[in-house]
Amino acid sequence: NNLIEQDHRHIKVRKTRYQSINTAKNTLKGIECIYALYKKNRRSLQIYGFSPCHEISIMLAS
Repeated sequence: NNLIEQDHRHIKVRKTRYQSINTAKNTLKGIECIYALYKKNRRSLQIYGFSPCHEISIMLAS
């Protein structure tokens, strides 16, 4: 349970209020996606040179 709590710590941080549930949902999906990419690169020890834009372009190309 503690691992799950630590993994979602960045989402629990208080964010600004959203005007619609769709905006909040899309923002949280984006945050989760970027942190998942960062976490994947952190496991392979490629932290230096990490670029979310580059990772997303690789995902979209495939």
